[in-house]
Amino acid sequence: MNRYCDVMLHGLLLAALALALPVSPAAAQEQERGFSLDLFGASIRASGSNDANSRSLGLRGGYRFSRTWALEGSLSRLDEDAQVWFGDLSAKAYFIHVSHFELYALGGPGRSGVSDGDGTDRATLHVGLGAEIGLGDRAYLRPEARRRWDAGQGDFGGVHEYSLGIGWKF
Repeated sequence: MNRYCDVMLHGLLLAALALALPVSPAAAQEQERGFSLDLFGASIRASGSNDANSRSLGLRGGYRFSRTWALEGSLSRLDEDAQVWFGDLSAKAYFIHVSHFELYALGGPGRSGVSDGDGTDRATLHVGLGAEIGLGDRAYLRPEARRRWDAGQGDFGGVHEYSLGIGWKF
C-alpha cells in the first residue's frame, strides 16, 4: 500500500506543477503578510494499514508574518460513521519562491479525537510538505502531504494525509 501512497503523492505533485505553469504573471505580485483561508479535501491512511483510504474535509486559516514565516491552524473531520476529527497548529516556513509558486514545510502539535460518546482525544505531532500555486492575485491552489503521529503513545506508525485545497489571501 506504500506504493499506492507514493503514486498518489507523485500524481498530486505533478498535477500541481502542471497547473503552476499557465498562470498569469499577475499572481507574482502577492502580498507577503496577511490572513489566508482555505477549504480542503484529503485522503487519509494509517501507516502500514491495508484498509481503504478515509476521506476528510477541512478548513485551514493562517497568518503570514513575512516572506518566510507563517502560523496556521486547521480543523478536519473524517467522512465515517464515528465523528473522527483532527485539529493542528502549525509553524510554516516557505523555502522556495518562484513567481506564483511557493514550496513550504510545516510542523507542530495537534489533537485528534472521536466524538462517539466516550470523548476519546489524543495529543498529536505532525510534519508536512506542500505548495501554494497562485491562481490570480489572491486565490491559490494548495496540494499538501502531511504525516501525523500520536504523541502520547509512542506510536511511530502514524497517519498519512494527502490533501488538495483552494484558498484565498486577504
